[in-house]
Amino acid sequence: MFPEPIYLRFENTTPPHRKFYEVEVELSLFYPRRLVRRWGRIGSRRPRSIKMIMPGPDELTRQVEVIARLRRRHGYQTVAEVRAPAIGASAA
Repeated sequence: MFPEPIYLRFENTTPPHRKFYEVEVELSLFYPRRLVRRWGRIGSRRPRSIKMIMPGPDELTRQVEVIARLRRRHGYQTVAEVRAPAIGASAA
């Protein structure tokens, strides 16, 4: 299994669109993981956002996959993806 993504950015720049959608996994003090979703027009100063608390890593991974599939279906392209480092991976 691949490590879960901790940041994804999608953009739709097909005319007349200039919009983005970001998904980020945050670690918090009181909850193990929060899923932060941001969206808006590219270049806007204040994107809209929503934070969701995930009960476990399986639900988090499933939610990120659902969001990614939906964004691609709506014409977005993945422009940035950061994954968590694998635990126990050795640097060679």
